[in-house]
Amino acid sequence: MTPRKKNKAPIRHRRRWFWLLLLVPLAVVGGVLLLQRDLLEWNGNGLPSRPVQLTPEEELNGLLLRAVRELGVSPSSIRHQRGEDGLAFYRFRCPRRLHPVNANRWLSRIFEDEGLAVLDCREAGRPGRPDLFYLVERDGNPPLRARLRMDAPTGDPPLFQDQPLLAIVIDDFGNNYGPVAKGLLELPMALTASILPDQRRSKRVEKEARKRGHAVFMHLPMEPLDWPESNPGPGAIFAGIGADSTRVLLDQHAAGYRRLDGLNNHMGSRASQDTDVVNAILDWSAERDLLVLDSWTHHKSKISLLAGAHGRPPLRADLFLDGEGEDEAAIAENLLELSELARERGWAIGIGHPRRETLEILKRMQPRLTDYGFRFVTLPALVEEIFPSAMSEE
Repeated sequence: MTPRKKNKAPIRHRRRWFWLLLLVPLAVVGGVLLLQRDLLEWNGNGLPSRPVQLTPEEELNGLLLRAVRELGVSPSSIRHQRGEDGLAFYRFRCPRRLHPVNANRWLSRIFEDEGLAVLDCREAGRPGRPDLFYLVERDGNPPLRARLRMDAPTGDPPLFQDQPLLAIVIDDFGNNYGPVAKGLLELPMALTASILPDQRRSKRVEKEARKRGHAVFMHLPMEPLDWPESNPGPGAIFAGIGADSTRVLLDQHAAGYRRLDGLNNHMGSRASQDTDVVNAILDWSAERDLLVLDSWTHHKSKISLLAGAHGRPPLRADLFLDGEGEDEAAIAENLLELSELARERGWAIGIGHPRRETLEILKRMQPRLTDYGFRFVTLPALVEEIFPSAMSEE
């Protein structure tokens, strides 16, 4: 009996399906890529668009606008027109919190960093509060020039203070150790790293912060007014839990750190108003010789108010550098405000967060502030220098 031949049609059929299943996804991916290319090459009017090529004059104008904005000047208040001599002309008012001399030094440093030569800078108006006139030039063929006028600020200028101290606290470390967190810890300036307890990268951040000479604080989760819409995280201290429960939570959190320099509240706009809770935190901290910084998330917070009674310096944050939704220009303006406060008082405390914009501004402005005489210090170093005066002021 002749063996029956196997039917090979099903095999060929399966092979066709195999190639179809392989080629269809490739075709879809190719179509998506072509569609993206078309979207990039065509604008909303149905006309082909090309990469925008700025003229040298437009590049210079953009650079000058960025420089003025870094001073904290709102873009809407910068007048930009063509002068009688044909040069681009900018006019703006020096922010009230900046002394004109400081603003002049700041602008000059920005121009230098951006490759602009200041051909002329002259004063006019009242001595000590002058209007400043600049003529700047950028190399090119031909070289480009522009004029700026900075009007004196309204009101009395801030006072000067030699070697003012700036303490920058970075909150919310611990969730990750990505490029931003790493970049902040690697900045050539003293920082206070405030690390959330029991997060997956808390120990790693503490180790890296210590390696670079930064101070380490516990970023203590506390109940906010809008809980549960805003969640402070696991192990948070809530208003009304009493002193004993507060101390138990503090002990549990502290066990996750190798060594602490202090703590500050994470959220806590409600719990920081609870006298029993705040006294328990301050007592616990005093027993371990830890500093306590009031993040000042609510104007009725009692942390700094009660600190002196427990032998703790009454430390309170002056401002947040990077509020929700604030861009680089706003963060730069906040850092300028903090620096001018330090000029007047001799020191200031600012709180930032692991955000790309915050990293970029600190990276850009820290060298300038250092050149102007500011000293970046950790909170423990700040307390060593201002503790007596701070206590007497309170």
